[in-house]
Amino acid sequence: MTKGEVVTVRLYGGTTAERRVVAEKGDVVVICSEAEYQNAQRESREPSGVGFPREDVIEGVASKKRVSSQHMEPGRGSMTGD
Repeated sequence: MTKGEVVTVRLYGGTTAERRVVAEKGDVVVICSEAEYQNAQRESREPSGVGFPREDVIEGVASKKRVSSQHMEPGRGSMTGD
């Protein structure tokens, strides 16, 4: 993953959202909202973000197709194929 890349993240309850990558730190990917990313760019600063477990971050544009063709299991938000 690269800084600024748009990724899909699995949220609590099995929903997903698109976020921007801020940094990678081992098994954690720091992400932020599009609004925070744009504000940081405009203000010439690093975006503020929150850490997500790497297994809950789905990379790139191809991930959107994968997420839409699969459904979320209750609980931890794991995915299974239809």
